[in-house]
Amino acid sequence: MSAESQARPQTALVPTRRLVVLAFVATLVATVASNVAGGTLAWVVLDGVIVLVAAADALGSRGTRVEVERRVAQILSVGRRNAVTITLHNRSDRALRGTIVDDPVEEAEVVGLPGLFDVPARRDAVLRYEIVPRRRGKRSLRAVTVRYASLLGLFWRQERFELPWAVEVYPDVHAARALEMLRRQGRADARVGSLRVRGGDTEFERLRPYQVGDETRHLDWRASARREDPVVRQFQAESDQNVVFALDLGRGMRGESGGITSIDHALGAALLTADVAIRSGDKAGLFTFDDKPRSFLRPGGGRSGGRKLTRAAYALDAGLSATDYRAAMVFLKSQVKARSLVVLFTNVLDARSAKDLARAVRTLLPRHLPLCVLMRDPEIEALAVAPVTATADTLVRAAAAEALMTRASLVGELQNAGALVLDARPEDVTPALVNRYLEVKARRLL
Repeated sequence: MSAESQARPQTALVPTRRLVVLAFVATLVATVASNVAGGTLAWVVLDGVIVLVAAADALGSRGTRVEVERRVAQILSVGRRNAVTITLHNRSDRALRGTIVDDPVEEAEVVGLPGLFDVPARRDAVLRYEIVPRRRGKRSLRAVTVRYASLLGLFWRQERFELPWAVEVYPDVHAARALEMLRRQGRADARVGSLRVRGGDTEFERLRPYQVGDETRHLDWRASARREDPVVRQFQAESDQNVVFALDLGRGMRGESGGITSIDHALGAALLTADVAIRSGDKAGLFTFDDKPRSFLRPGGGRSGGRKLTRAAYALDAGLSATDYRAAMVFLKSQVKARSLVVLFTNVLDARSAKDLARAVRTLLPRHLPLCVLMRDPEIEALAVAPVTATADTLVRAAAAEALMTRASLVGELQNAGALVLDARPEDVTPALVNRYLEVKARRLL
C-alpha cells in the first residue's frame, strides 16, 4: 500500500523569479553606470553583493530537509478515480512552502497535481490526488518531486525521490454506484442488501405477516391459525442457475466513450452483474471470441468463482479481427449444456454483421436465454441530428441515420426471435444490466 523514500534524492537548484529580478536590476545598473563617472566601481560592488548573497543562499540550501511517503492501492479500477496519498515529513527547523508532483502513470489522467504544501518545522503535510486509468494492465509509479524555496527565496530546491511502486489496473470491480441506484429505486422484487431476488414462487424462503397486496394463494392457513393472524409464505427466485457472459473481442469493441473503450464498459458491467448473480446463488462464467473462440471459463459460484472471473477478465482487450458470431455460438452450445442466461456484449458495424448476429443468436434458442447488450455510439446519434450547413453535412447526416436504422432493425429482429435486448449508452450499461438480470430472475424467465 505504501512506498517510502529510502536512498538520497536527486537534487537541483532552480533560480526563482526573485533572483531573476535581482539579475535584471544589476544589468540595468551596469548599463546606467557605464555612462556615469565612477559608476563602474558601484556596479562591480553591487554585482559582488548579489553574487555573495546568492551563493550564501545556495550554500544554506544544502542538505535534504524532507522525506516522502506515498500510499496507493496495488489494484486500481479503470475509469474510476483512485486515491493516492503523499505524506511529506519536514525534518528541518524552518517552515517549508512549495509544490509536489508525481511522475505520470501511463495511459491515465491525474486530478489534483501539482499539489501545494505549507508545512511548519518538524511537522508533516498530507496531500491527496487521484488517478483515473484509461486502460487495464500493469502500470508503475516512479518518482515524487518536491520543490520548495530557499531561506532567502532566491532558489527553488528540487528533490526527486525514487518511489517505485507497481500497480495493476483491473476492470471497474467497485461499481457501487449501480447498486446504490437500485437501493434508491426501492425495488419490490429485490433486496439489494443481500441481493436475494424475490417475486417468484419457486423456492420457499420464510413465513411472514400478511401485508396488503399479498396473493391469497400464498396464505399459510395452519400457521395463520396458530398465530391467530394472517401469515403468508414468502418465496425467492430459483438459485444455482447459470449466467454466461460472452464478450466480443473483435474490432467493433475498440470504440471509446468518455475515454473508456467499449470492452472496458462491457467488462465493468459483466463483473458487477456477475457479483450480483453469485450473491444471489447463481453461477457465472465468461466466454470471449472474435474471429474464433478465444477463452472459456465455466460457470462457477461462491467467492472463488468471482475471483476466477475477475482474473480471467484482467488482460482482455479488443483486437482488429472481424467477429464470427456463428463459430462463437456453436462453440458455446457445445460447452454449456444446461439452460443458461447468455449475456452477449457486442457492437455491430454494418448491416451484414447485424444479420450474422441475428442468425447466430437465434441458434441459442430455445435451450438458452440470450440477452444481447448493444452499446450505442453517442457520436453517431449526435451526427444524425446535427444541423446541416453544407452539402457534406447532408451526406454525413444521412449515413448516420442509416446506421441508426440498421441498428433499430437488428434490435427488432432479435426481439422477434425471442432474445432479450439491452440497447443503452456505454455509461448506462452497468446499472441497466443489473436491473435486467434482476428482472429475468423475478419473472422466472430463466
